[in-house]
Amino acid sequence: MDQQTEETLNLGIEVQVCDPIVKKDGLKNYVVYTLKGQDKEGQFCVVRRFNEFDCYRITLQIRWPGCYVPPLPIKKPVGNMDQKFIDERMHYLNLFMGKISTINHLWYSEETKVFIKAGGDIEKQLVALQKPSAGDIIYKYETIFNDFSGKEINDQLLSKIGNFSLFLKRIQPQLETFQQQAKQLVQSRLQCQDNMNLLLDYLMPEYEKNCLTEYVVNPENKLVFVQHNTDLYQQYRAANEKSALDNFALSIKIETRDIDAVLDAILCKDKYEQIKQNYMTKLCSLNNEKKDIENGKTTLKSLFNSNKEEFIQKTQQQIDNIQKEIEQLTILCDMITIILGYIILPRYKQEKEKNYYQLLKQMAQYQVQKAQAERNYWLDLDKNQMFTEV
Repeated sequence: MDQQTEETLNLGIEVQVCDPIVKKDGLKNYVVYTLKGQDKEGQFCVVRRFNEFDCYRITLQIRWPGCYVPPLPIKKPVGNMDQKFIDERMHYLNLFMGKISTINHLWYSEETKVFIKAGGDIEKQLVALQKPSAGDIIYKYETIFNDFSGKEINDQLLSKIGNFSLFLKRIQPQLETFQQQAKQLVQSRLQCQDNMNLLLDYLMPEYEKNCLTEYVVNPENKLVFVQHNTDLYQQYRAANEKSALDNFALSIKIETRDIDAVLDAILCKDKYEQIKQNYMTKLCSLNNEKKDIENGKTTLKSLFNSNKEEFIQKTQQQIDNIQKEIEQLTILCDMITIILGYIILPRYKQEKEKNYYQLLKQMAQYQVQKAQAERNYWLDLDKNQMFTEV
């Protein structure tokens, strides 16, 4: 399924995480969020805990190996009842669900249907879905991703996936450093803005009230900060509530978690390759054991089975079953490789490029609005008649 098809199918999906409420469970408190919206199958409105969001994501990862599953905010065992943290978590849960809604095969999956519509014990229902066979996944992928034909798996594709994985791992510590630096810069910006607010809201008005009134004639007409334009000042304050720096800090934080999600998808390939290798080792062992019995040798297992022919037959059945598993795992590993190399990684790169330029545009707009509001405020102040007398 190509990106344009997904975007067409996802038109009309609305999803929102809102109205966090702190509830008590014995000695523990927990937060529930309202999850509501609509899609082509109708409206939904349920209440979910963060643990249920986490279980939902884990289920998606298990049932969609090799596919990108958007990240959740990290868990916080201490201080997770602070209102600031609750609001921030809700923001990231909205980003998570919003991103899921743009990925058609995840949004209209059985897992999402349970998560956004089912009642009762949601975690129990999701966990029940967490044991798909390789055959189940193959059938689903053949149905959903109908463009496997013509996609060649070669050394170049494998190298592309491996090199991109190494690249992501290499930039992870850099992004973590950027994140810490951006966080410090945001704190510095807030402190600087607090200082300016203190100057304009308190120090200057208090100076006029307590000092200037003694120096000037008719002070009631000469207090600049009593007479200045309140509307322009409020616009100036509002424009300084956020800055381009805040957007950059948020984008770095999101990208850091996004990288983990992509690496998780790539690791799925390695996981199934290892499972396949384990089966191949077991197959080799069973073939050797069967050969030994046929040649009249006694093995540890054959000591407890007096019927040689029956033992050989059971061993052959095990061999046949494992060969089928290996065949399915080979197909699944190839599918995961194609999904990663031809769908997930190119789309991720395109999205990061698009997001970066959107971020720059947003940052520019913030800075322009801020500069205009500041200019308007100070120009109005500069027009004060008292200045003409200086």
